[in-house]
Amino acid sequence: MTDSNAELNKNLIERVAMGDILRRRARDSRNVEALVEFVDGERRAASYFELNRRVNRLVHGLRARGLQQGDRVALLEGNTIDFAVVQFACYKAGWFFVPINFLQNPDDIRYNFSHAEVGAVIYNPLVESTALDCGRELAHIKLTVNLGAESGLADTCLDEVIRDQPDTEILDTLIRDRDTAQIIYTSGTTSRAKGVMTSHLALFLTTLNNPLSVGFTQRHRHLSVLPLFHIAAQVNYLCTLQLGGTVVLLNQFDPVVMADTLERERIHGLALLPMMWQALLAVPDIGQRDFSAMECGVYAMAPMASETLQRLRQTFGCPFHLGSGQTEFTPIPCVFLDSSETEFGEGNYWGVPTLLAEQAVLDDQGNELPPGEVGEICWRGPQSMNGYLHNSEATAEVQHNGWHHSGDLGTIDSKGQLLFVDRKKDMIKSGGENIASCQVEQVIVGMEGVMIAAVFGVAHPHWGEAVCAAVQAAPGVQLTEEAVQQYCKQHLAGYQVPKRVLFPDSLPFTASGKVQKQPLRRQYADLFSATASTGA
Repeated sequence: MTDSNAELNKNLIERVAMGDILRRRARDSRNVEALVEFVDGERRAASYFELNRRVNRLVHGLRARGLQQGDRVALLEGNTIDFAVVQFACYKAGWFFVPINFLQNPDDIRYNFSHAEVGAVIYNPLVESTALDCGRELAHIKLTVNLGAESGLADTCLDEVIRDQPDTEILDTLIRDRDTAQIIYTSGTTSRAKGVMTSHLALFLTTLNNPLSVGFTQRHRHLSVLPLFHIAAQVNYLCTLQLGGTVVLLNQFDPVVMADTLERERIHGLALLPMMWQALLAVPDIGQRDFSAMECGVYAMAPMASETLQRLRQTFGCPFHLGSGQTEFTPIPCVFLDSSETEFGEGNYWGVPTLLAEQAVLDDQGNELPPGEVGEICWRGPQSMNGYLHNSEATAEVQHNGWHHSGDLGTIDSKGQLLFVDRKKDMIKSGGENIASCQVEQVIVGMEGVMIAAVFGVAHPHWGEAVCAAVQAAPGVQLTEEAVQQYCKQHLAGYQVPKRVLFPDSLPFTASGKVQKQPLRRQYADLFSATASTGA
């Protein structure tokens, strides 16, 4: 046996690689539905055996068209079975999977293509013009593939690539556990997005860590509506496939469709943004539906009012956990389990570290702070990213002193529960007081009729910064600035009460559902320019 063959053989015996999840489930869960999608109202499903066979054929077909291990493959696609086919083909062949947020503006998509130096672009036919225009004149793109039935303006289409290709297993790629499996671009709220390189090991361990941490069981049935190009949605569906379960895919959030699907498909769990859970509760007959299959709900990105959580528990008959983390630390590194005991009662609690993560609050010198003191939330463990693509300086900035630095501020209470305080950059300094924007937000979203609130600081000639709130009311609800301020005065200190409450027609969101505060700061930068003489 040659040295190279010996190395490959050893690699196959001991390796940790994402593509092996699908190969193993195709053996032990052959006829179980892996993925379900709906096309024009028609239910379509792929078993683990069928999915694995299609993935293998795609690898053989793309190799025949020149793709080699280490190439980067961009995908512009929604929540479909084809998304998973391309993703797992990349994992098996050793190509870097680059899921693209196709809802971005074209300039950002082109930047993603260019920065990642993608060798192939695979896209849904509905975004053909965007995909091809953004890739035009980029010399490193050597192949374009249309996921439709025909090639259109692409070099080829998916059916042509896999036609007549063998479905033999892909076992000739040497993949080491810390090799990069995928590159996901962060939201880029204040600058160009960073390409987060995530390893096979980090993803694989996450698929084991998360189910143990939140209670997913074998054959878990998961409903996925958050976009799969985002890590939060990806990890939930990958966890489900690791467990030999079934992922039901939806491309759009419609509360009634969600309720119907949860009931009909006997869903065990799903993860939604708080405002999505609120919209589900507003479905007229939600209390009369059968959700007895539900085992747990997960919410992320923002806290929920205790009254909302109580209604969710009553409606769905299961606990609701808050999962937190970052793309850079393959979420989730921490979880607030429903009804956990806390020192301070309610608050934006992120909870305890998950089984594979270590969590601490550090000062600016990297020293761990005792319970009750506020510092930067940090994690360490095998879920950390490999680094930012082409940006060693930014990588070093977040990875130093042996920890991954989140850029978030928090404190650990006497019960061991992490309480999130604010993003470092979102802390508001007004009249010598440090004000956590998220604390004010949590109060406002607890007001009846409020769907979502974003609190931010704006320059003020007297106070330095003034607390402002942008609020979206629930459909059919009329709110006034005075009413919101009066409500805040009942729950907050005077200096925390927003000096202005604004009701814009819409709020700027990232693809992951977070409100972008920087555009709000710019939009309202001159809000207090006329108050210099009054000190208002």
